[in-house]
Amino acid sequence: WSALFARPHGVNLPQLSVVSSAAATDPLPAVFPGGAAERGFAMRHREDEGYTLAPGTFREFFIGPDAFRHLRRYLPQLRSELAATRLRPMAPGGFPDAWGTPRRWAADAESPFERQRILDPAPNMHALKRTLARFAEVFPDIGRPRIRKAWAGMIDTMPDTVPVIDRVPDLPGLIIATGMSGHGFGIGPAVGRIVADLAVERPVGHALDRFRYPRFFDGSPIRPGPAL
Repeated sequence: WSALFARPHGVNLPQLSVVSSAAATDPLPAVFPGGAAERGFAMRHREDEGYTLAPGTFREFFIGPDAFRHLRRYLPQLRSELAATRLRPMAPGGFPDAWGTPRRWAADAESPFERQRILDPAPNMHALKRTLARFAEVFPDIGRPRIRKAWAGMIDTMPDTVPVIDRVPDLPGLIIATGMSGHGFGIGPAVGRIVADLAVERPVGHALDRFRYPRFFDGSPIRPGPAL
């Protein structure tokens, strides 16, 4: 929601979102104690003895107004990752970049965030079935797992798959920390500490040049970071 939240305040944040699906399997023999990924799937062993499986780098992208607005900035990412992306013509109603989502609203009117408080996209069961088949190829002694439950979620991303962690120069007091690009759970504790230091004007102890907000507008080359 960050781009939509910031736009009425004059902040042009080139943030988009993709949808990724995942599934939890029934209990299976332990083949690896942690998390791992290969070209067809990613997996993580669960405390209930099953696995959480996801279809590797495959993701879905809902085309909306912001997709066209920021297309030029996303071209490097599109060239390298289009084959792993399924393009969908429109987002469900109320989603951040849906065609009917208001971009501006009166201060005393209902905001898009109040109207649509939870994003709950449907999982892509076809992609998950391919994931199960690939898992069975890699671990033939286990075979094809059974899905206990499946879900999907929205992942916010930036043109270079690198977050924005920065103050907004023209709006004193506004700090942006968004676009974690699939790495939010892993880097969340560090980002939280850094943002807290920024808020109270303490030294953050790190060089944040790579995470600058103006990098998308000051002529800096867009250098993609780690993939989703």
